[in-house]
Amino acid sequence: MTHADDAEPPAQINYTWQHPWLRIQRLIRSILEVRRDPITRPVMKATLTDALREREKIKCVGWFS
Repeated sequence: MTHADDAEPPAQINYTWQHPWLRIQRLIRSILEVRRDPITRPVMKATLTDALREREKIKCVGWFS
């Protein structure tokens, strides 16, 4: 019999190997995939705006090539 206390904590994903451009693209894609509702829309819009701004910074620096 297993107990909830015996469960291992979920493994954390190490994103350090991923290129910054890839991380931003994945974030943008995940935001656009989610169905929006009036409660979550402001948060998603702000996060998307920040992600697009970060993508432009990366593009200007040249990390994407």
